[in-house]
Amino acid sequence: MIAKPGFEDLNKFCERSLTKMNDAEAIAHIGQLIDDSFDASFERGAKRALYLLDELSNRGLDDTPGALIEYFRANAWATLSNIANVRRSWSWEAPERQAEMLALSRASNHPGFAGLDKVRRCQILTNHANLLHEVGRSIDAIAIWDAALKIIPSFAMASGNRGSGLKSYAGMVVDNRERAILSLHAFDGLCSTVSEGAVYDSADPQPALAHFANLATELAAAVNIDAVREMQDLDRGDEGRSKSERAYRRWCLRHRLFLCPLNDLGPHLAAATDDLMLPPLTEKFGERPDGHLPPPIISFFSQMKQEYASARFMLFEGMSSTSVHFSDRGVALTDTLDYPLYSLASERVRTAFRTAYSLLDKVAFLVDRYWGLGKVPYRISFKNVWMVENKARLLPQFEKLNNLPLRGLFWLSKELFDDQLKQTTAADARELHGIRNALEHTYLRVSEGWAKPFVIKGTSNNGFGIAIGSDELEAKAVRVMQMARSALFYISFAIGVEERKKQLAKPGQLAGSMPLYGLDDRRKRRDPS
Repeated sequence: MIAKPGFEDLNKFCERSLTKMNDAEAIAHIGQLIDDSFDASFERGAKRALYLLDELSNRGLDDTPGALIEYFRANAWATLSNIANVRRSWSWEAPERQAEMLALSRASNHPGFAGLDKVRRCQILTNHANLLHEVGRSIDAIAIWDAALKIIPSFAMASGNRGSGLKSYAGMVVDNRERAILSLHAFDGLCSTVSEGAVYDSADPQPALAHFANLATELAAAVNIDAVREMQDLDRGDEGRSKSERAYRRWCLRHRLFLCPLNDLGPHLAAATDDLMLPPLTEKFGERPDGHLPPPIISFFSQMKQEYASARFMLFEGMSSTSVHFSDRGVALTDTLDYPLYSLASERVRTAFRTAYSLLDKVAFLVDRYWGLGKVPYRISFKNVWMVENKARLLPQFEKLNNLPLRGLFWLSKELFDDQLKQTTAADARELHGIRNALEHTYLRVSEGWAKPFVIKGTSNNGFGIAIGSDELEAKAVRVMQMARSALFYISFAIGVEERKKQLAKPGQLAGSMPLYGLDDRRKRRDPS
């Protein structure tokens, strides 16, 4: 049995220089330093590892070691997070956790990620998803666990933690059927960790397996697993009436863009619907002068859903169009010899990106109104609504607020970049910000995707806006649409948490009710008058 190093040994280990080490030796040394520092809760060792990683990065490494460095950087921040007890606190803000998440995002988006071995790639993705789940972003975590399971379908830590994430997700869903189905898939994921052929990435997986087994037992006690398995029928749903509608629905399912929790289980036809709604709302009698009408928050949420659904369809049309639209014929344009993309289809992609990005700011406006923050409407953004005015400091009313989906929404906002609030958790945050700014205010030069490597060097357009390939713009538009989808879920769930708190605070209070009715699809037809 090998004894673990003491603080004296760790201090000596910290002093070692990388100067005489080759790249492989240096990476191995830093990895060992991080592991030993985590085991010993040795803060100096973790900080020294971060310093050495920066030093090693300056060597101009190949892509694969570069991705590994980001993974090790995340592990060093995880060590500091563990030492600071961030993982055990409810704290909304946590610099260590934020730095760890950014490093994991950089690792998985690094050009060298594909060159890493399968287990390492699964570790990176699973750790990233686990961290998202921890801060309340279970919906976003599920997609990343699924990405890990595509690499190694039997990777136990991904399937087990995915089951844990689905269990949390199910607890926020109002619809009984959908909640039961999510619980079933959570149960199956948790149980798969002890199945034959399960792949473990640690020498002692027993503590994690025991945790997963306890969660599975809780679910089995609360849900009739066999009955739900019989009734789920995920392959039955609205296929669409025409060939184009069926293609659209399949595209939405594939990209997980339907506002239905079941779409997070995969491209199942049963998820081809936008059934997400706000929870029942309560307000005092006489609170509004137009109290005979539903609260304005309901119509605002409906408007956001409509904008989302319309932007989603425009994105589909823009990405799938193969013909020249009649509105493009006769529009005189110049061929600037850089294979520019000008068309109605291209404008639909641009518009979808802008609409989805703006929806995030509208969600922020809803946060301001529902939680009574009193901010100036035209200054509100998804990034700053949480902060004290003109300061990078969280508003005091959020610091101890026990609302996991709202905290998830807050951490989703960290995926964006802001000129004042520059810190972010996403590798592509600046890029998304730059594209949005160019679309709204300057010039986004889009070239045909195949031609981009030949005509665009980097993203700069010689100081005249931003240059990008059409395939990149489409991928980023899908990403922003997925962020907008998550935001709509989290805000609905967060309001549900607050409404349940109101009910529990006054259990015997007399209350009236106002029924709400769905808008008939025929009413969505434009009034010809």
